[in-house]
Amino acid sequence: MTYFSFSHFPRQRQQGAALLMGLVLLLIMTLLGISSMRSTTLQERMAGAMHDQNLALQTAESALRAGEQELVSTVTLDFTQTGWYDSNESEDRPDWKNNATDTGHVGKKGVVTHEPNDVNWTNPPQFFVERIPVVAADSSQGGSMALGDGTVYTEYDMYRIVARGFGNNTRSVVVVESTYRR
Repeated sequence: MTYFSFSHFPRQRQQGAALLMGLVLLLIMTLLGISSMRSTTLQERMAGAMHDQNLALQTAESALRAGEQELVSTVTLDFTQTGWYDSNESEDRPDWKNNATDTGHVGKKGVVTHEPNDVNWTNPPQFFVERIPVVAADSSQGGSMALGDGTVYTEYDMYRIVARGFGNNTRSVVVVESTYRR
């Protein structure tokens, strides 16, 4: 039986292959760790952005419902007050479709800020109400809006409510709109 002894191999012939392999494995493990940390950080940012967007949607919906409630509860509408626009006026309205993140852009008559007592938002949501031209429609269920056929039509007052809500920062903005018949 032959036994090997390490003393037969001179030290000057050892080239440090184990050290080199260990360093390569350490480098690979470090790169994998850094990659997984970046992935986790990215996922946390995406989750935070989704939370901000959801918060902005909820605040905008809250302001939209407040605007609709204003239309329901007000007997005589006053279009001279802040945030109420008439289609016959040439007043500058907020242009939230093209400029939603500009918190200073509130039109000439301004907007209504919706601030419930039990909620403390960083940027409270806003809305404005716009009366749009009168619509004549067949009063029957599912009736046509065509004119000129001799049918008696009912005139409805129509309103557009536009609301804007913010997330935790002013870059997370949602604009929602509804049309209300009164």
